[in-house]
Amino acid sequence: MSDSGEFLVVAGLPGGESLAGVEMPKLPDGPEALAIRRTEVSGKRAVALSGSDERGLMYAVLDVAARVRWGEGAEDIFAHVRDTVEQPYIRERAVSIYTMQRAYFEQRLFDEGYWARYFRLLARSRINSFVVVFGYENGGFMAPLYPYFFNVEGFPGVELVGITREQQARHVAAFRRLIEIAHEHGVDFVPAPWDHIYRGGVQGGGILGASELAGQKAPGLVTGVTSENVAAYNKAAIAKFLKVFPKIDGVQFRMHGESGLKPDEMAGFWHEIFTMIKAERPNLRVDLRAKELPDVIINDAVDLGLQARVTTKYWMEQQGLPFHPTHINRQNQHDRRHGYADLLKYPQKYKVHWRLWNGGTTRLLLWADPEYVRRFSESVKVYGGDSFEVNEMLATKMLGEPHGTNPFAIHTPAYRHYEYEFERYWHHYQVWGRVSYNPDVPAETWSREFARRFGEAGKSLSDGLHLASKVLPRIVASSYRYQRFPTTRGWAEMMRMGDLPTYADEQGSDIQQFMNVADAARSLLDGTDTAMRRPAENSAWFARTARRILDLVSEAEAAAGKRPSREFQTTVVDLKILAALARYHSHRLHAGVQYNLYKQTGDAAALDRAIRREEQAVRAWEHTVVAAGDVYSPDLAFGVHRVGFPRHWEEELELLRGGLQALTAERRQLRRPWSGSGAPVISHAPVRRLGAGEELHVQATVSASAPPEKVVVWLAENAGAFRAAEMSANEEGMYSTRLSHSVSEGTLRYLIEATGDDGSRSVYPASGKAKPVAVIVTSDNSPPEAEMNRISGVRPGQAVKVTAKVSDSSGVKWVRLRYRHLT
Repeated sequence: MSDSGEFLVVAGLPGGESLAGVEMPKLPDGPEALAIRRTEVSGKRAVALSGSDERGLMYAVLDVAARVRWGEGAEDIFAHVRDTVEQPYIRERAVSIYTMQRAYFEQRLFDEGYWARYFRLLARSRINSFVVVFGYENGGFMAPLYPYFFNVEGFPGVELVGITREQQARHVAAFRRLIEIAHEHGVDFVPAPWDHIYRGGVQGGGILGASELAGQKAPGLVTGVTSENVAAYNKAAIAKFLKVFPKIDGVQFRMHGESGLKPDEMAGFWHEIFTMIKAERPNLRVDLRAKELPDVIINDAVDLGLQARVTTKYWMEQQGLPFHPTHINRQNQHDRRHGYADLLKYPQKYKVHWRLWNGGTTRLLLWADPEYVRRFSESVKVYGGDSFEVNEMLATKMLGEPHGTNPFAIHTPAYRHYEYEFERYWHHYQVWGRVSYNPDVPAETWSREFARRFGEAGKSLSDGLHLASKVLPRIVASSYRYQRFPTTRGWAEMMRMGDLPTYADEQGSDIQQFMNVADAARSLLDGTDTAMRRPAENSAWFARTARRILDLVSEAEAAAGKRPSREFQTTVVDLKILAALARYHSHRLHAGVQYNLYKQTGDAAALDRAIRREEQAVRAWEHTVVAAGDVYSPDLAFGVHRVGFPRHWEEELELLRGGLQALTAERRQLRRPWSGSGAPVISHAPVRRLGAGEELHVQATVSASAPPEKVVVWLAENAGAFRAAEMSANEEGMYSTRLSHSVSEGTLRYLIEATGDDGSRSVYPASGKAKPVAVIVTSDNSPPEAEMNRISGVRPGQAVKVTAKVSDSSGVKWVRLRYRHLT
């Protein structure tokens, strides 16, 4: 009990239905539950706090402390405290960091003040687990990690080249203190040895010369681990690691070839490790990474009685949408590279830990979307799931840089508003922790903090950030090259995704909901239906979102006044960049469809449209450069430069401009004299849809031995008769016309007829008036609305009845159910 005069705080762990005489609500069963009650004690205003354990009580205290601060200066300091009973929706809420570059890792490792603030933020955010990933495609640093801390008896030839005993002792002391600080803040600590021997290849991460050093005695690399001793050494080293750091709460292993192990080594290696852990720390939780992990190894861990679970990538090594992928891309449909694959087996023998690799996507720019985390948290419940892990912000900072290079600052000095860079991402950690702990967490949990930091501009800035945070996941799902799957290869915040011909071959990563630009072009040519989101619809979403983000930025700027804070300025910069990225993809999607139409038909008019859209995309990218201005460092190293990671948006802009020049050069080459023989050849990208009152604009490219005598469009309204309209020649071989019509809701039908100077005749489509191009004219731009009865549970072996109500103002043509097996 704390007595501060006229206010009282009563706090304690449960010992009954009352706490120091204050009747308390019943706490839910399980860890981390809390109860807060406003009351009076001896005529004084009081708050009573209770937790099912120390961590739950800490969360209650931190919640009340924040609310007291909201009421700072008020007569009643408890004015904002509310009665509540809470318990975790998701039991384990983890954040992971990488040790990708030695200088950056050690800059943090030895700074106790850094970790005190870091874990204070995690505690306030109700994040309760912290994972440190050692190794991971960084040129062999900490592959394996153990010689960084100690030598192992019986293996005198294994060493980290260049390290001293004094340095090892310092590393051990710092790491032990790091574990202690985590525990002091109610956060579990989990080391993750991801490399067990360094053999180059993918472990090099694309760093120049890194693979060639494998097996050599080179500074900064571990030497002495060989094919002959890899299992014996790691077994002894992990055993010693558990003794040197006895307070760790779990361990996470990378299992497959990317850890350095060969396929024929894996089963025997892991049996040795599992047997040792069972003997030394039988209750230690062990996470087994799922990629290329055979059942025989999973079963071995289960049969030995380990506290083992399988951890899988949630959506590539990127941040897609907040649900399990609706379909896995074709090249990964029969492996365990990501998603739940074939892991959800019954009877259930293990749990699955869901790992969102957001660090491949949200590396630098602010991200926080409460609704995303709500939906994601619900999906974590699949297969009885109760745990997830996300990357910290700036997770890949310094990736690919030489290990002795000093870390850069993300902002130029004039715009730094923090002591430690992670502090600018406070809302990111807040939504991941608070919303996954309680999906119904009141919005005032962050709105009050936005108001405190930004005053009247806080609401617009908060709304803008939440909306802007939807942009990158949408890019990853719908307009992202799947080849950029790995964290070490893709970066939606700063990569243009190649020149237009490359972008036009993109597949995206949600191949069930979003139609790619090549398939969209083919669908337009064939006149096929689809319930997938076409690029045009996706483009409209990006355009609307960009406009709304910028509207909210304008509102915030007007409210902020003439001297906004540095934090305000850097936040606005990020929102403007995200809006520009949305506009870029809005234009690029159209450009990609038109470029595919050009390639599939030869119609130069489609290439012209592609070039116009690409010009708009380049202008949108220019806005990212303008927004970044002098705020961000010009050398933002978040990946290996030589494998395609840019260092600034300006670098990508120059490449975009070069790609646009190549397109225009390709277009100029199409302007050639009349050539060929026989009847005219008509190349045309058909129009399939018009808005009410919109003219029909028909364009075509005609090839022949000489200019045709005439090119005509035949047009019919609904089921009416055809009428002819001659097309005009814009330039050599290209014809167009604009046709008005009286249809407001219905169908237009048209065909193109070209007559050569020798009287020969061609039509498009070849079926002519028997099956002309059909154009839907409608004012209905909204997709059908569907309401589906939610299924809460099913019985194995029995049919599942799915019912839905579907409506659309222009009628429903068909309804299909798409589903994925969970078993």
